[in-house]
Amino acid sequence: MAKTQTTNNRYRALHGLTVASLKMYFRNRTALMFSLFFPIFFIFIFGSIFRNTAGSYKIDLVNQSHSQLAGELTGVMHKVDAFKITNVDQATGKSDLDKGNADLLVVVPPNFGQMRSGQMTPSGVETFYNSAKPQNGQAANLILTQLVGNINAGLTRQPQVVTITAKGVATKNLSYIDFLLPGMVSLSIMQLGIFSVAFAFVSFKTTGMLRRIQATPTRPGYFLTAQGATRLVVAVMQTVLLVFIGAALFGFHLSNESWLPFLTLAIIGSIVFMGIGFIIAGWAKNEDQAQPVATLIQFPMMFLSGVFFPRDSFPHVLNSITNYLPLTFLADALRKVANEGANLWAVRGDLLGLAIWGIVAYAAAVMVFSWE
Repeated sequence: MAKTQTTNNRYRALHGLTVASLKMYFRNRTALMFSLFFPIFFIFIFGSIFRNTAGSYKIDLVNQSHSQLAGELTGVMHKVDAFKITNVDQATGKSDLDKGNADLLVVVPPNFGQMRSGQMTPSGVETFYNSAKPQNGQAANLILTQLVGNINAGLTRQPQVVTITAKGVATKNLSYIDFLLPGMVSLSIMQLGIFSVAFAFVSFKTTGMLRRIQATPTRPGYFLTAQGATRLVVAVMQTVLLVFIGAALFGFHLSNESWLPFLTLAIIGSIVFMGIGFIIAGWAKNEDQAQPVATLIQFPMMFLSGVFFPRDSFPHVLNSITNYLPLTFLADALRKVANEGANLWAVRGDLLGLAIWGIVAYAAAVMVFSWE
């Protein structure tokens, strides 16, 4: 009976501290700005800019023919300024179309442009576009049809030597917002974990609040747990809010089955970045010391972890280094869950990376943390 009473008292103490911590957090305008308003602002800005990308068309080209006619066709395609052509294999082309990385997939078959008995046999080109978002794909296909018509006229004056067969493909209809929003969620989690923890605890130290807590009957561990629980609650709330904004205004895709792993990753990421925040809070004597260190940690990851744009264009050495940043692990895992419907086991490599960062961060935090 006494043991049960003690457990209930601990629960009430922890609950009360957590509620008080939540109230303190939502009264902190600086913490709200960095952890919530900035990501929402970026979503509105980048989502609006990239909602419609008219004027250029992303073409994936699969050229399986070595004939002169195939070379002529692809050469003419490369001269079209509106075409942004990438040479790929068929599997990559279908994957790009499914992920929204290509507007049109053009397949030139192996027998294209072959000669028989001194005459060119009819040759067909297959094109595939996203049937759920056909505008860009069909527009690009019309341009390609005109190019083929010109080639036919130059060959035989008959329009049936080279033909195009266009097909709509059912895809996930992914767009830039499907790339951006998981990155924004990971960014907000990083800022919540680092900035809000570092600045809050440095403020508690400089005002003597942590020292006074040690003099009260409240166990310091309860206070730290309540502060951590507050950040986890806020992380879940801001993740849900960002997803709903992205889905309602910009067409972000997240299936019902992906919600649980998505939120689980958000919680795990919050725990990891809180560890980094505790390192800064333990080391810094005041906010003037904490701010440059927190900024120095966050800004490189913000721009090098693929939050806003893919890291594929980075130099190889830089890309290899950024593969191991904690924000990269979190952003990549969230994108795989949202865009590919992956479960937690499928992103176990990213989870392992986050776990290693978490262990290192909390070990360092224990070594440098002080209550004064």
